[in-house]
Amino acid sequence: MTALTLAGAVIVGLALGLFGGGGSILTVPLLVYVAGVPAKAAIAMSLFVVGATSVVSAVGHARAGRIRWRTGLLFGLAGMAGAYGGGLLGPHLPATALLAGFALMMMATAAAMIRGRRPAGPATARKDLPILHVVAEGVVVGLVTGVVGAGGGFLVVPALVLLGGMPMGPAVATSLVVIAMKSFAGLAGYLRTVPVDWSIALPVTAAAVAGGLAGGWLAGRIQADRLRKGFGWFVLVMGGFVLIQQAPPTLFPTTWGVAALLTGASAAAAGTVYSLLRKGRHRDHLGPAHGGTQPHLTDHYRSVPLGYQVNRRKTMFFTQYYLDCLSQASYMIGDTSTGRAVVVDPRRDVSEYLADAEAHGLRIEGVINTHFHADFLAGHLELAARTGAWIGYGRAAETEYAIRRLSDGERIELGDVVLEILETPGHTPESISVLVREHAADPVPYGVLTGDALFIGDVGRPDLLASLGMTSDQLGSMLYDSVQHKLMGLPDEVRIFPAHGAGSACGKNLSTERTSTIGMQRLTNYACRPMSEQEFLSIVTEGQPPAPGYFVFDAVLNRRNHDLLDVAAHARPLTAEEFLARRAAGAVVLDARDAQEFALAHLRGSLSVPADGRFAERAGTVIEPGSEIVVVAPQDREVEVVTRLARIGFDTVTGYLREPEAAFLAGSGEIAHSTRLTAAELREALRAERPPLLLDVRNASEVADGGVEGAVNIPLAQLPARLAEVPDDRPVVVYCAGGARSAIAVSLLEHSGRAQVSDLIGGYGAWLSAFTPSSAGSRSSGDPR
Repeated sequence: MTALTLAGAVIVGLALGLFGGGGSILTVPLLVYVAGVPAKAAIAMSLFVVGATSVVSAVGHARAGRIRWRTGLLFGLAGMAGAYGGGLLGPHLPATALLAGFALMMMATAAAMIRGRRPAGPATARKDLPILHVVAEGVVVGLVTGVVGAGGGFLVVPALVLLGGMPMGPAVATSLVVIAMKSFAGLAGYLRTVPVDWSIALPVTAAAVAGGLAGGWLAGRIQADRLRKGFGWFVLVMGGFVLIQQAPPTLFPTTWGVAALLTGASAAAAGTVYSLLRKGRHRDHLGPAHGGTQPHLTDHYRSVPLGYQVNRRKTMFFTQYYLDCLSQASYMIGDTSTGRAVVVDPRRDVSEYLADAEAHGLRIEGVINTHFHADFLAGHLELAARTGAWIGYGRAAETEYAIRRLSDGERIELGDVVLEILETPGHTPESISVLVREHAADPVPYGVLTGDALFIGDVGRPDLLASLGMTSDQLGSMLYDSVQHKLMGLPDEVRIFPAHGAGSACGKNLSTERTSTIGMQRLTNYACRPMSEQEFLSIVTEGQPPAPGYFVFDAVLNRRNHDLLDVAAHARPLTAEEFLARRAAGAVVLDARDAQEFALAHLRGSLSVPADGRFAERAGTVIEPGSEIVVVAPQDREVEVVTRLARIGFDTVTGYLREPEAAFLAGSGEIAHSTRLTAAELREALRAERPPLLLDVRNASEVADGGVEGAVNIPLAQLPARLAEVPDDRPVVVYCAGGARSAIAVSLLEHSGRAQVSDLIGGYGAWLSAFTPSSAGSRSSGDPR
């Protein structure tokens, strides 16, 4: 066996992996003219080589989800029947006429592939071939396979693309299944009468497998439309080659003549691949490099921003879902040509994702959490239960449920749309980011979902998991490498889609913008400018806000196989008697009405957290996780309140008070009122002989900008753990920036047994409006927000 034979086998595998066809048409002449194998033995041997190479090449396509199994198996079964019959007939029939006809058919289908077909809508594009077409085509192609040893990829791929509207990538992948089935069926027929020299077959197969793996790798990186046209040109070349094979032997009597043809074919394939890859680079960029108009996401963003023109068919579905009350963003990315989609960082109430997927012909087959979230309970278990999707995390994740461990550089192919995993630890050890490529061969990714590693204007804080086994310095060192080297190593044009925005306690300086670019953050984000690791650690860890009390609870619960969301089971109406009985048994009364309504009348000992605004986060700040909760909600908002509590894992609501006003009137002895002071009333109280204690529940960065002289600062997030620092033997007046947090703090202090508590109406803003602010700083600790 010569090196030329093995080199030719590599080309065979490359053609199979890249185009899903061409293997046998190259293998038979290679074995006959170069390796000196008798013709019929070469046909039998080619069936084994091509079948084995197709199986190995199909593995990578299967892992990427490109194979359409229903169509492939049906086509393959029909083809096996034809191939077995052809294998029985082949040893007794001349193949010249059939090969010539097959060559003409190849050239006709090549022309159709180059010309293309009208783009189908998403539903059409995902439709399997009609059964009769599949069976008829399978039998005919199988017969050709069995008789002449041609695997039929040059017929299968065009049938899938032109008749079924299947994208080129899945068509190539599916054809490998069909070719393998038909090849082994044809081989079974041949082995009854024709022996195979395994000393030649096995080395040739090994070389072809190597080429097949390389071809499969290339196929996932070439845009589908380019691959289809390249396939058409390659088929034209091979069709001419087959016709030449049928010419009189005197035209090509030597090994070198066939070698020249193989060299020409491989050169054509190489030129095609180079052209496809090169053309992929000459496309319009999808975003601004520095400044200018930033990308703006509508509810369903399926194309580039206005002002950017791209001259290729759009198949990417990309949507950002943003929850203002938690400052939390989740995403769905799909390919409308294949109908495959993945959801990233979902919340627990998953109906919106499911509705969008159904409306756009998508099936959610994967859920990725960029890390174990601390500020909300993710909806991975709910989505997996509803769709059968796999759940993905970074490699360092440990969970009680089955997960797909995602490694750095791993690609998830949804069709032409490709996701690539970047390991970006630091906020947490298992944190990952997700690169999104609108087209597999795009040199510049469309965007990157950064989770909590990189925000707009900030980076993820590295201290949240310090209590779970890693120090903030250890995590900060990881974050430095993730931000400064990995994320800032991306091109400036790459869009950034973070998991949180302004208001989140996962950072200290988050912007109100929901998208940006790497280039913009390189210019404006304090943590993205070049600096040493030590400087980075110092600047990032300084001034981080105290985390709400439920954060560690959620970070742990996201690892566990907890119960699924069931709002109906918790949003149960209770009578006044039932409600008071639950309170007497130890349930926490959570009053979600407006702060002014609460001040006028509320059940004694209730905690006030108005449903408007950052309800769930603030409820999680003042209520111990795991406590039984009964709810007083604004009218007709009971289900909303229960749902929002469930988003942070508070599934312990046992009901709500059906008619609060009637209950208050009936149980007047249980009714309490809260005192509220105007700025003028507070000033008079401070001038009294025994002034009240002033408690400032703002965050440290707010206090640094000014405060009422003499105030003690305990940020709201720290107040439950520091109640002992607030005296119970003198009046206390609480204030914040605008009055929302102070009203919550007053209810917490009253809940703890302190009776002489008031809050400042309008907060420090009202004080500033009425009086000149004191330049004296207050004693401060904690939160910058």
